[in-house]
Amino acid sequence: MKKSEKKELKEEKLKVFNKIFENVKESKKALVQGLIEQACFMYVELKELNEIIEKKGVIEKFKQGKQQFLREQPAVKTYNAMIKNYTVTIKQLSEFLPPGNAIPIDDDFTKYKKKYNK
Repeated sequence: MKKSEKKELKEEKLKVFNKIFENVKESKKALVQGLIEQACFMYVELKELNEIIEKKGVIEKFKQGKQQFLREQPAVKTYNAMIKNYTVTIKQLSEFLPPGNAIPIDDDFTKYKKKYNK
């Protein structure tokens, strides 16, 4: 992905996030804006990592001296770490939305809380 494409994609994503969070309280705007910028950065990087993984695959042949073996594509490790951080950032951002507008997360703990906190 070219630098100009990455910049354009990030700006597009910034517009989308800013529209979603335009009604956040003024006292929280700086915090939200920082999270939005990080989310947009990670989004663009994840897209690029995804392209690399699609082109090269998840496993690659690796040669070290006379030995040859298969290993995980380095982009996969970076992608997996970043997708976790992106997910956490999106969850944090969703907590700034008005009640009822938060992004639903259906993990086991949330289901347990809903079941027993009636």
